[in-house]
Amino acid sequence: MRVEIDSGWLEGSVGDDVTRFLGVPFAEASVGRLRFQRPQRMPRWQGDRSAVGYAPGPPQEKTVGVGVRGATRSAEDCLYLNVFSSTRSSRRRAVLVWIYGGGYLHGDAGDALFDGSNLARAQDLVVVTFNYRLGVWGFAPLVERNVGLADQIAALEWVARNIAVTIAGESSGAMSVCNLLAAPSARGLFHRAIAQSGAASNVATREQADETAAVLREALRVDPEAADVAQLLDAQNATIRRLRPLHHATPLRPHVDSDLLPTHPLDAAPATSSVPLIIGINRDEYRLYIRSSLKISDAELASYVERRLVELSVDEPSAVTRRVLEHYRALPADPRNPNAALLADIETELRFREPMLRYALARGRNTWLYQFDWPSPALRGWLGATHAIEIPFVFGNFDLPPIAKFVGAGTHATALSRQMMALWATFARDGRPPPVWRPFTANERVQLHLHHEIAYKRMDEDPTIALWDRILQR
Repeated sequence: MRVEIDSGWLEGSVGDDVTRFLGVPFAEASVGRLRFQRPQRMPRWQGDRSAVGYAPGPPQEKTVGVGVRGATRSAEDCLYLNVFSSTRSSRRRAVLVWIYGGGYLHGDAGDALFDGSNLARAQDLVVVTFNYRLGVWGFAPLVERNVGLADQIAALEWVARNIAVTIAGESSGAMSVCNLLAAPSARGLFHRAIAQSGAASNVATREQADETAAVLREALRVDPEAADVAQLLDAQNATIRRLRPLHHATPLRPHVDSDLLPTHPLDAAPATSSVPLIIGINRDEYRLYIRSSLKISDAELASYVERRLVELSVDEPSAVTRRVLEHYRALPADPRNPNAALLADIETELRFREPMLRYALARGRNTWLYQFDWPSPALRGWLGATHAIEIPFVFGNFDLPPIAKFVGAGTHATALSRQMMALWATFARDGRPPPVWRPFTANERVQLHLHHEIAYKRMDEDPTIALWDRILQR
């Protein structure tokens, strides 16, 4: 398959009712003088360019773990994207652009988990995935600010020049969706958005970003332009160890600046509510980060919860801690490790549901909420509906051995995946889900639940949400 785009001719491949263009550059190579610079538009090339294989992901530490994925290959020259297009019909197709998560430290658009073939074929869509620079390269203002965010915008500009778009992302990819909604230079590049397990909560101040750059330079001890990849990753790790406890988050993340992100995404939410948004969480997000063997006593748990409430400036944290623990202990407990499970439930509330609700309430309209309830069979069921488990359901990629072990396969999983793909595709095409899924408002807080069956529930009927509404004054 041969097509012409604004940069030149591409030679892709066709098979199984899907056209694929893989490893397409959307900006100049981010090397040499462009190493820490914002992306530059790709100049036109001569002749045909092969687009039949993935490009390397961005530089990153190797990582292994349940639900945690890094790049199998990486290189500084990483600003490439992939296009999967159904060949089922000749009609104009909706386009969904996927932004991977990974805490702004890990991720790779060439990951087989994000292969858009099944989603494109099943829903007659165009699916686009792309790389953006991570960690030191993307989110430490060594030369320019918010370079990784600028990469995301450059990829969307490429799509807007050559096709048209709905954006979707998970975890830090979902946070990126909210950042892009707030970014003036991304306005008009997409017309709908989907945020899976992330909202507008993980953005640094300009002062925090400058502190990160200073600590990074101190840890590096050489000119960043002259450092090799290993030196940069070592300095990145040292910076994270030093600043994560102070920032209560990875220090390498987008920050408020003068142009790309001049306003915090939460403050910008009302002004961006003209763009329809699906946003949601998984029921047991934080189970991914808590070991089933974690030993935590009642006193340690109470101390931890009180400390978290102090961080959130909650009045009378000691009294509120007692109320929170009494509430959770009255609920059905996980007999394997009740205190560890309780800790995970509270962190799921504070790190995932609270930012989602705060953002949805700030938008006020044009927002649809969901909760993904499908439990993982991994680790003898300890993980529950944990972080990242919904991704294979969106892409329909159950055939990878580690993924099948993580999410569980079978007819019920396949049926749920088909329903979820159809919901996301309907939203991408129409700008709203099917009418039965009502939008979220302050007066009608309705949420879609995705499990063996799809159900619509009122959030104000959930006593745990009601408890946190009072505590956090939502």
